[in-house]
Amino acid sequence: MVTTRNINKEIKVDITNLDVQKQINTAKMKYKKFNEMFSNKLSLADSKTIEYAYDYAKENGIFDMAKNIRKLLYGEDMHFYGVIYLWDKCMNNCKYCPGSVPNRQKAIKAGNAYPLRELTVEEGVKEAIKVMEDGHKHLCILAGSAPGPKHTPDKLLKYLKEIDKLGFEEIILNVEPMYFEGFKKIKQEIKTPLQFRVFQETYNKETYLEMHGTKGTKADYQFRYNSQERALNAGFDEIGLGALFGLTEYPLDEIEGLRLHSENLIIQFGKEPKRICLPSANELENIDVEIPYQLEKGTYSDDGLTLIKKGIYEKFNELIYAVCRLALPTINIVSSERDKSNMLQILRDYATCTTLNVHPGVGDNTDKYKKRETLSSENITKIVNATVQEPLIKLKKNGHFEQTTTYPRDPTTTIKELKDND
Repeated sequence: MVTTRNINKEIKVDITNLDVQKQINTAKMKYKKFNEMFSNKLSLADSKTIEYAYDYAKENGIFDMAKNIRKLLYGEDMHFYGVIYLWDKCMNNCKYCPGSVPNRQKAIKAGNAYPLRELTVEEGVKEAIKVMEDGHKHLCILAGSAPGPKHTPDKLLKYLKEIDKLGFEEIILNVEPMYFEGFKKIKQEIKTPLQFRVFQETYNKETYLEMHGTKGTKADYQFRYNSQERALNAGFDEIGLGALFGLTEYPLDEIEGLRLHSENLIIQFGKEPKRICLPSANELENIDVEIPYQLEKGTYSDDGLTLIKKGIYEKFNELIYAVCRLALPTINIVSSERDKSNMLQILRDYATCTTLNVHPGVGDNTDKYKKRETLSSENITKIVNATVQEPLIKLKKNGHFEQTTTYPRDPTTTIKELKDND
């Protein structure tokens, strides 16, 4: 069943039931054993370790147990949310992001200058309405790190007060971490249930410092780590976590980091995250971003839609989602349209939530800055081919960039396919 049920009702069984508890604990123990075996052996620098861990997981029931626990707790349900970007000005120094200060300076120096973009409040509302027209009841709002944690709340509220009137079931703020006072100000003024979600990016502190430098608010690991705590103390309804794979060598460190972060929140608040995101960093063309670990992708059909043979990336991606499902069985795992539809179909065995028709650029839902087509059944082959041949980052051509390469799906077609496969 495809649904957009209230997030507090997504688990379909009584998790206090002794039999359900037993199966949850068995899944967690399965994860613990796998982590003990592979935590310092599964390396993004060595594809052979990925092959070995993947084969081990197949032979020892990791994938089967992850699929079973997902089905036990969530049935066949898949939840969706839409995304809008309000502005893209950034004060941070992330090596892997095209919008960071140093990478923007590189682009300008190379003759690829692009204007910073910011929606008016009216335009932001139109973006939200466009997302709602896709059938979404949950809205994720993203924005650049400027103007910083002190002033971001007042700037956001100009948009949120109007979006609050539209009738969404949930607003997810995936924005600059704020101080407690900022979170509290937003919560006091907005009636729609609020989730604050921010990716820690990497839980390896040494890698974190290397990737983010010493300038900008994102340079402070602990300030970012504690942001979910501040949001909950300020009265936010839910929080979410995420890690970006490809930054540090040992990926199970990120799963363990997510698990421990969740555990800390449960101890403090009796509440675990509602969403955990597991994206892999994209290598973007035309911008010299630095992603330490890139994995070779498999063989796809000429139209880019059908996965013919899994590569190291596809095996790794499936493995990470399966292992995370065992480590955190009662938390929704989000897949994203950074992956093509065929990969997302594989991840559906473990993920319970996904983006749908996402366009990661300011104004891109309403085509404010560029002509954009969604992948409908009529034009899907043509558009995917264009995506493969011409990356979504085309600075010289249209002075426009999106923060990551995505493969947006047509909502009507996608939901029909998911229902047909149930």
